[in-house]
Amino acid sequence: MRDDRFIRAYQRVSPSPEARKAMLAHVLASREAPVQTGGKRRAVSFGRLLPAACAAAVLLCMFTIPQLFTVEEAPVVIQQVAPGADSPNGMRKTMNYNGLRYVFLENGAAYDLDPSVLSQPLGTLNYDIQQAPETYGFADCAASFAVGGTVYQIDGYDPAFRLAVEWEGQYYIAQCVDTLDGSPLELSRYFDAANLRNRTKEIQICDHAGQNVLCTFTADDAAELLSLLPRAVPAELTNEEYQEIARAQRSGGSYQLVFRLEDSTSYTMYVIPSLSVVSAGDNYYHMPDEYAQQLQDMFSDIPQALLPMG
Repeated sequence: MRDDRFIRAYQRVSPSPEARKAMLAHVLASREAPVQTGGKRRAVSFGRLLPAACAAAVLLCMFTIPQLFTVEEAPVVIQQVAPGADSPNGMRKTMNYNGLRYVFLENGAAYDLDPSVLSQPLGTLNYDIQQAPETYGFADCAASFAVGGTVYQIDGYDPAFRLAVEWEGQYYIAQCVDTLDGSPLELSRYFDAANLRNRTKEIQICDHAGQNVLCTFTADDAAELLSLLPRAVPAELTNEEYQEIARAQRSGGSYQLVFRLEDSTSYTMYVIPSLSVVSAGDNYYHMPDEYAQQLQDMFSDIPQALLPMG
């Protein structure tokens, strides 16, 4: 392919047979011309003509031959083209694939994905969870949305973080939130799969409901939080701990973290510093004691108002 591009480019600048004959005759005449003395300049020798001709040829090729080296590509930017909507029965829009549960971004919003950034088809969503939740709720290739859609891997994204689904001419993005067999979803491995350390441009710290942005972490603060959060370990909560979490959510002790990614999408999780609790996807995590104080210190100067009781 590159050889063909080179040949086509050379043909555009290659002289015609008549021009080559004229050029050869000119060079031979220059070599045979006598040296003139007196007030007239000496004829230009072939030895002096050759370097200049080579330099001109090089410059000509630089500006006419297509670039043969690959330029580093910019990050994929994913634009939403149609908003999502709640399911009529209120069921969350999910799909199961390869032992993991995924949730469709923005409640099933459609995105502008170029087919060139998608892999070969990985499978089809054959089973409708809404038709038989007990049968298909934990089955691979089952979904409550986009049933019949085709699953693809997105270039640059680990399938353990996000997948694409093409359904009825539209593209959707599904994000991993849990495992299907109940095994722990390690937060450190998830952060690595999502590559959040490199993809995150900034982290917005919001109230629990996400209605107000309380502050924004950038640079060092964002890097510290991105290094701290993956240290949380899967938690098995008691009923009392669930009640404490609910109280913290109502009393302004819970924060929603919105990771603004370089692809124009976002990733959301929650922290309750006072309880050393982290929530990501469908799972809760505990921050180990040796890092709990660091988490509390990062949020100590970010107060928020109480949520209205509903």
